[in-house]
Amino acid sequence: MKSTDKWLVDYERIEQEVREVRETLVKRWQTNVGTAEHALLTNRLRNSIPQAEKAVCNLLARIDDWELRNLTEREKERRIRLCETLQSSIKRVAMDFNDGRSSAAAAHTSDFGWGVEEERVNTEGLTVEQIRERNRIAEQEQEAGLEVLSQVISRQKRIASVIGTEVNEQNDLLDEISERTTNNQNRLIDETDNIGIVQKKIRTWPYWLVIILLFIAIVIVAVW
Repeated sequence: MKSTDKWLVDYERIEQEVREVRETLVKRWQTNVGTAEHALLTNRLRNSIPQAEKAVCNLLARIDDWELRNLTEREKERRIRLCETLQSSIKRVAMDFNDGRSSAAAAHTSDFGWGVEEERVNTEGLTVEQIRERNRIAEQEQEAGLEVLSQVISRQKRIASVIGTEVNEQNDLLDEISERTTNNQNRLIDETDNIGIVQKKIRTWPYWLVIILLFIAIVIVAVW
């Protein structure tokens, strides 16, 4: 089970890295923009966020490795959930870093039970009304994001409906073309048969003409 223990050890290490990235982000929020420390923390986050994302992805991929083949399905699911929680946390860190909004901290601080201190730091020095206002703004931003997501989903549904209608129309058109092609083939076969009959008649009419002339000649000779 050494390989299993190694996975858990790596998980704890990566979890600590994600914590440190979050702490770095909080510290950057507390630093004045334009200072050397702010620039240093910004550069550190630009490097540490992608590294943490890559580390979590590699950890998640290792669950299906041959070395962990003895894990039960329940244990695999538990570890997948742990990795997904890490991914969710680091993605929110990346979003907050890219957006540059410290108001998002209160909404994303309960991933591993270590967000209480961050929330206390972010609300320190604010009145109750200011905290309520900031929470109200965060809720409005979340509602606006959900509204945009709803509009995107509705637009995708409309596009899918239009594509489905177009596909059905194209199928009907193909069926009509196939039916017309079949009818034309049948007509071509009938015309070919008619041409064959006419050609046979054209080949036999001289013989009938000779027979009729001979018959007339015999009749005339017999009369005379």
